[in-house]
Amino acid sequence: MRSEGGIIIDVGIMEKNIVIGIEGGGTKTRAMAARVDGSIIGYAETGCSNPNKDDRAQENVREVIEKVLQAAGAGPDEVIGLCAGLSGLESEQDLAWAADFTDVPGISCPKRHVNDSTVAHAGAFVGEPGIIAISGTGSVVFGINEYGRLLRNQDYKHYAGAARHLSYECVHRIIAGCAERGDGSLLEEVLSYWGVSSIGQLNELGAGGFAKSKYEQMRLFGQMAPMVTRAAAEGSPLAAGVCMQLVQALDVGVRLIGAGFEADNVQVAFMGSVIRDPFVSHLLTERLQRNGAKRYRIIEPRLSPPAGAVLLALRECGAPADEQVLARLAME
Repeated sequence: MRSEGGIIIDVGIMEKNIVIGIEGGGTKTRAMAARVDGSIIGYAETGCSNPNKDDRAQENVREVIEKVLQAAGAGPDEVIGLCAGLSGLESEQDLAWAADFTDVPGISCPKRHVNDSTVAHAGAFVGEPGIIAISGTGSVVFGINEYGRLLRNQDYKHYAGAARHLSYECVHRIIAGCAERGDGSLLEEVLSYWGVSSIGQLNELGAGGFAKSKYEQMRLFGQMAPMVTRAAAEGSPLAAGVCMQLVQALDVGVRLIGAGFEADNVQVAFMGSVIRDPFVSHLLTERLQRNGAKRYRIIEPRLSPPAGAVLLALRECGAPADEQVLARLAME
């Protein structure tokens, strides 16, 4: 036995019983296994967990659970809590497939299934009010206010845009003839990326849907996004205009959610490959710090989304999550 924060913990049970946290996104599914004192003992990754974007989503989630157990050297019977934050889980009806995704033989512990933005928020703010703006493979602006109310820009029928939308806009503007003198390098790179030699050929490719399947199209446009943000930073007018359009939408999304907070000062965290790109992040930070009804303070997330999922799993099974536990979860 030992005491932590006034709580008596059986060390033998603590070392045997573990929790699993899962962050399932549109590109990767990441899982983390930890003891109830917050010590991380396993980590694993697989592919996309969103059933709307990948036919193998279910297999990817089940596989990541099996892999993280192997990495931790633990059996399924040792899991006392599991939290899965899954992209695509948007309604009560989605809970059925989410539960099926985590149905791994031998795991009979309490499970919590939420959207991946919820575990990202838990990691970023560890229970405090705040807004998390996500733009990567997917996009959402998600907040929990001072009264614990969950607010999402999607509920207001607002959508800021993800990586593929940045690329869609870029390609659409090129085909529409919007490229300028300073866009030469971007134009060459885009044509090469799509395996064509002219805007006319790109137009024909687009008329056919750009790819053989919806999933392949989404993947190709998603992977093109760094090309757009890099070109914007290098001075391409077209790329800069595309990025600014996304930034303006994210700015509105954050302020939309911020309107649901009572405080005049609201903390905001950025997450995702697009919004954390230096060019995009700088533009958005500048816009959010302009005068308005509220002041927005940009912070770095305290924990990663998988660690946020672990934190929620600990709370789900009633394990303490004090500052020592949080410090260990931050040491991934």
